[in-house]
Amino acid sequence: MNGGQARPTIKTICAMTGLSTATVSKALRQSPEVRPETRAIVEEAARKVGYSTNLHGVQLRTGKTYQVAILMTTPTSDLVEWEGVEYAQLLSGISHAMEGTRYRVALYPVRDYDEAQDTVRRIIRNRLADGVIFSGTRPDDGRVRLLQEADFPFVTYGTTEAHAPHAFVDSDNDGIIRTAMRRLLDRGHRRIALINPGEHLSYGRTRLATYRDMLQSAGIEYDPALVAHGILTPSFGREQVMIMHALKDPPTAYVCANEASALGALSGFAACGLVHGRDAVINATDDLNVSAYFTPPLTTFYLPITRPAELLGRHILGAIDGVAPERLQTLLMPDLIERSDDRLRASAG
Repeated sequence: MNGGQARPTIKTICAMTGLSTATVSKALRQSPEVRPETRAIVEEAARKVGYSTNLHGVQLRTGKTYQVAILMTTPTSDLVEWEGVEYAQLLSGISHAMEGTRYRVALYPVRDYDEAQDTVRRIIRNRLADGVIFSGTRPDDGRVRLLQEADFPFVTYGTTEAHAPHAFVDSDNDGIIRTAMRRLLDRGHRRIALINPGEHLSYGRTRLATYRDMLQSAGIEYDPALVAHGILTPSFGREQVMIMHALKDPPTAYVCANEASALGALSGFAACGLVHGRDAVINATDDLNVSAYFTPPLTTFYLPITRPAELLGRHILGAIDGVAPERLQTLLMPDLIERSDDRLRASAG
């Protein structure tokens, strides 16, 4: 509006649209009671006259911050390697899910699990946000416990075991390992290595349990020498191939938990003189669509990160609105991308 004109109000929009004050007010609050087409009319009129909501006043009336806190673990200063995590895409997807609402993302970088717990306590105590999203869940997670005790809305990127039902989004880690193992077993592999995340993480625990179950179903004895837990960097993948290749009975297949460790495993193949497809094969189970450019391209599971990211955003809005947590639980099964047959050429008749 020009300086000489009166500041537009809700009544200005009512006059333009012919709608009641109550309807316009609800539409501007993004109330589900207002039909989308009516809300669009109100929002268009608000844009035309330059109307903006006094968000501070709304916060005072409702007690809401209209902030969603996202806890994001930052790499330590001595860890400079790629881990395959695309935080910018994750944040973009969550933010996209909140478009058209008053909610905005508030990023809280944390160094480790203990700092994450302290941050959760501070958010709850000072009511710094209306909801919380975090990843890297543990089977018994102190952050979940704090938020449930405070009856504070939250969504986890990952599952837990020791808590009442809560909202989550995650990859179907059981389904991923079950599919990967069945495929490799069907191709004749009996010595299959698992390059896994830390044992303290829920998804690492799930993957290990499924791996062991698949071996047992195939009548193969579990060998702990074929399982490695750690930070999923290229150096970790390379190191584990070099260690396992030195075993008396080395693996013929490596199932890597992400593309970063799979890239390192390929480097380990080169260092050990192994040829992919002749001596052993590598699969990755967390595909950012980078492995298509590896030499050779690797079989992976592909899940665009925008899918879980947008679901995290939708689920946290549902949790804030009081939707039952059982209705806000989603497991996503990635697509299997077969870039190699993964049978050993030497054993192919």
